Amino acid sequence: AIVTLVNDVTNPITGKTWMDRNLGASQVATSSADAAAYGDLYQWGRRSDGHQCRNSNTTSTLSSTDQPMNGNFILTPNSPFDWRNPQNTNLWQGINGINNPCPIGYRIPTSTELDLERSTWINNNLDGAFDAQLKLTAAGARSRTNGSITGTTINGFIWSSSVSSTNANGLTMNSASASITAVNRALGGSVRCLKDVSSPQGSINNLNCGTATNNGTLTAGTAASGVSSIVTYTGGNGGTHNGQTVTSSGVTSLTATLAAGTFANGAGTLTYTITGTPSASGTASFVLNIGGQTCSLNLTVSNSGGSGTYPPGSVFCTGTPTAIVDVTNPTTGSIWMDRNLGATQVATSITDANSYGDLYQWGRRSDGHQCRTSPTTSSLSSTNQPTNGNFILAPNSPYDWRSPQSSNLWQGVNGINNPCPSGYRLPTETEINTERLSWVSNNAAGAFASPLKLPAAGYRSFSFGSLNDLGTYGSYWSSTVSSINSRFLDFYSSGAIELSSYRAYGLSVRCIKD
Repeated sequence: AIVTLVNDVTNPITGKTWMDRNLGASQVATSSADAAAYGDLYQWGRRSDGHQCRNSNTTSTLSSTDQPMNGNFILTPNSPFDWRNPQNTNLWQGINGINNPCPIGYRIPTSTELDLERSTWINNNLDGAFDAQLKLTAAGARSRTNGSITGTTINGFIWSSSVSSTNANGLTMNSASASITAVNRALGGSVRCLKDVSSPQGSINNLNCGTATNNGTLTAGTAASGVSSIVTYTGGNGGTHNGQTVTSSGVTSLTATLAAGTFANGAGTLTYTITGTPSASGTASFVLNIGGQTCSLNLTVSNSGGSGTYPPGSVFCTGTPTAIVDVTNPTTGSIWMDRNLGATQVATSITDANSYGDLYQWGRRSDGHQCRTSPTTSSLSSTNQPTNGNFILAPNSPYDWRSPQSSNLWQGVNGINNPCPSGYRLPTETEINTERLSWVSNNAAGAFASPLKLPAAGYRSFSFGSLNDLGTYGSYWSSTVSSINSRFLDFYSSGAIELSSYRAYGLSVRCIKD
């Protein structure tokens, strides 16, 4: 092993100063595929104990401490795919990080700092990475499952100090693109150290609670999910703050949490995450005190969900209405209910039966037919609203529960049979497809990993009324019709696609906010 020379390079756009080569590299890169500039491959959070050497031995024994007793690269084929058990998320944060592998005065960058560098590149790909001041390379990565090194000359990956759930964030680069990506911590990735410059104590001139942007909804007796408030400020000095945790008054049992961070120079925003279960309806007040300024953030808590928020006559298969809690996809900007109609909770896994919810025939209201155990009938309906809650079997063309067909039952919040609560509706094919395009992977895993946490709830047969493919397929109606059929989103282990099919099928419904 070599001692990496400590030479600085500064990006004049960001003002950040970095080491001019990867840890373990013997020289500054002369090309994107310069092997002498690749350097070592670190598992996230580990010190320079020898595991980072590209030819280090491997072991399948996980470590129960922050500093393993050997320099082996630890293989982790099982979730959560971390070399340490239990996980520790506080190993690489700052110059005093427990296992900070960088020289004195340097540290692992945050994902924000890495992404800021990326934003200054001429091209957002591997060419841009090399052409920039840091001259980043396609050093490849080391597999967490077998220790093999793949992707050299074509892919690059640089670790950040930022964690993301059970994973950690890094900068992924290839010939087509570059982005911040969350990956398993047992992956072997490159490290580029950032020079630490102590920031001044943060201060601001004005904190504006009255103009806060509030995301999600708070409902009495229902745990907050996807709720946050974005508060603006002016007069920031570019200094750091330690964040804060504030409990609510008025309506109690809620907490607003701001993560530690840095104020902008001038105007900026602070995002407070709201958690807890509100004790009642009314106004929850949070006294914010940050950067030398104070204001009161007031959030409205609505009454607990009741049948009054759903269309009159709605039948609830569990005996209680589906909780109305919002979740926002920051990529698409669309706001949805955070669970399927009929579900008792947000999905904890793609096979979480409590999150499956009901299965609707296209265009029908919540009349009871959607309950997974509802009786069946072979009598088609001649009206938009059958007089019973039976699941209607339709084994013959056009395979619709209604005869003659009607294509105007689920369009918009005022759709004749819109089963969603007031202010919500069935998504169009375009809206649900836009969600699909934002997933990290185009399959069932991507559906669950998305903000909507879509489970594989299966479907109900139009010809027999049987339940099929629970835990393996997810099928979600849109409001869009296609000739005698209607459009829906279908996903499974190896793919996801928009399809047309018979309206007598029983599929899941996820409501979008209008």
